[in-house]
Amino acid sequence: MLKAKDQREKDLRKQHILDSAEAVLRRKGLNGLSISSVAKEAHLAQGTLYLYFKKKEDIIAQLTVRSRVRLLQIFHDSINASSDPLEQIRNIMYANLKFFKGERIYYELTSFYEATLQQEEPPALKQASRNITALVVSVLDRAKNQGVIRSDINASEFTYMIWGTCTGMVQLIDLKSQEIEDNLQKASDKVYDTYVDFVIQGMRV
Repeated sequence: MLKAKDQREKDLRKQHILDSAEAVLRRKGLNGLSISSVAKEAHLAQGTLYLYFKKKEDIIAQLTVRSRVRLLQIFHDSINASSDPLEQIRNIMYANLKFFKGERIYYELTSFYEATLQQEEPPALKQASRNITALVVSVLDRAKNQGVIRSDINASEFTYMIWGTCTGMVQLIDLKSQEIEDNLQKASDKVYDTYVDFVIQGMRV
């Protein structure tokens, strides 16, 4: 068993590697991320990195945990901005767009991992996702208990619906923003406003 000091040093080295990997991601994107590029950024031998991460995908997984922890914090902040659970739901939906705009590399990292590597999700990554889901479910349950949304809404099911549609709308805005603005003669953010209003109105009693 590692001594406490040795374990702390190992944990610090691991965090240094992840910080270096994040720096590479921000400069070069996912396509530029490799064991060699991270080793160079961290000023470590590649062999040293392999002591902590067996492959590039393990680094991506740990950075995705970071991204989900960050998203959870953004959701908490958005919820704390209002005591009205219906407004909290609205704020969560806007927080997803804020996360995309402000933490784009994290957003892309999460989307990439979910689309390509989900079958290898480590426990920490699964727990991070569960924490986000549990938070949204708790807000929906509170809204039901206060009678501000329909009683027939299944909070767990609706959480996945919000997650899926928010992700889809953000991806649509990312890929088709100019087309949306040209065809609808309105800013893509305004289209997102319409989407959020549509969801909220559909939930109301």
